[in-house]
Parts: sequence; structure tokens; C-alpha cells
Amino acid sequence: MSNLFSGPYFDHVMAQEPLRSAEYFTHGSSAMLFRRDGQLYRLTTDGRGHCFLSEQSAKGNPHVVRVIQDFGPVAPADDAYLDDEFYWLAQVEWLQPVDPTSTEGARLTELFTQLTDGELVEHEHRAQFLERCSQVARNQSEFAPLLNTLIQAAQYLPENDGAVDCNITNVMRRPSTGMIIWSDPIHFTPGYITEAQQIQMNVLRQQVAQ
Repeated sequence: MSNLFSGPYFDHVMAQEPLRSAEYFTHGSSAMLFRRDGQLYRLTTDGRGHCFLSEQSAKGNPHVVRVIQDFGPVAPADDAYLDDEFYWLAQVEWLQPVDPTSTEGARLTELFTQLTDGELVEHEHRAQFLERCSQVARNQSEFAPLLNTLIQAAQYLPENDGAVDCNITNVMRRPSTGMIIWSDPIHFTPGYITEAQQIQMNVLRQQVAQ
């Protein structure tokens, strides 16, 4: 298994349902995927990105990964640099990677590079990025829905925090329709947590510390 995540809270999550008998599948920069009984589960420490995808999926936006079940925050993050962050878990649909060497993949890569210069879009450059996206969406109808969802993702971030990751590795293809969708467009900001969830996380901290 990849060592993307490690620590007592991660061990706790892996000992609970639905991951206790799940098999490691793959991982990205901030998420791990597990499979069990034909189902796919996504565990991440990018809380705001998790919340965005879950909310958009619930609203029926077809241009994000479909979240079948949102388990929410399941444990505090083990990383000492993520004091206010948690492990977030969701069951998601199966998707296919977009081949960057294909005609469509090459066009998307070129488009994303034009929008971001190949870099993460930090908050200080977000306004300019949003302007670029809006302009391209008006002129390129083929990718307009994908770009409009990316604009929503950028606007979901706090004004002075987080980053947009407009990269070919963060889009996937839905096999049933061939549609290109977002799987992980924003990073580095804690997710939204309810008071009840915060209480649960505090109780878990005490239990694991014992």
C-alpha cells in the first residue's frame, strides 16, 4: 500500500467500515482510492475539495465525479501541518483517466496550460484566472461546461486561501457517456464541518490519544 497517509488516525479509519477489508487501488497527491466488492472509495485530506465535489454531485452537476455516499470527516488528519483538517471519505463512481496524448487530451492540456501557465492558481492570481476562464468559456462551447464548473470550484475557495489545480491529471472520463469531468480541482483549504461532526472528531481525538 502507498504511504501517502500514515499515523494513528489513518490506522483507525482503515480499521473501520467500509475500508476495513478494502483493497488499495491507487493514489494522487492528496487522496487515496480503495476498492471493495466492486465499489470505489476516495479518502482525502483536501476537505474543501471533498465538500465541493459532494455538493455539486448532490445538485446533479454532471461535470464532477458522482459521489454515491458522502461519509464526511471520518478522523482528524495525522499531518501536523493540517491542524484544522480531517480525513474525508466518500464512495464515488468509477472513472477512466484521460490520455494526455490523445487528441482531446492534448487539447485540454494546451487549454489548461494557457489558463494557468502550468502552475497552481494561488489566491492572489485567482481573479485573473477567473477572467481567463470566463473568456475562454464564452468562445469555446465544447469545453464551456467544464470551465464553468472550474469557475464554481475556484469561487468555492476562501478569498485568501486555497489553490486551483487546473491539470489534465485532475479530469477523468465517465465511461458510460464519454464525458470529461473534474475529479480534484481545488486544494489546500479545510472543509466545512458541522458542530456535531466537530464533537465527533474531538471524541475520536480523546479515544486515539488513550
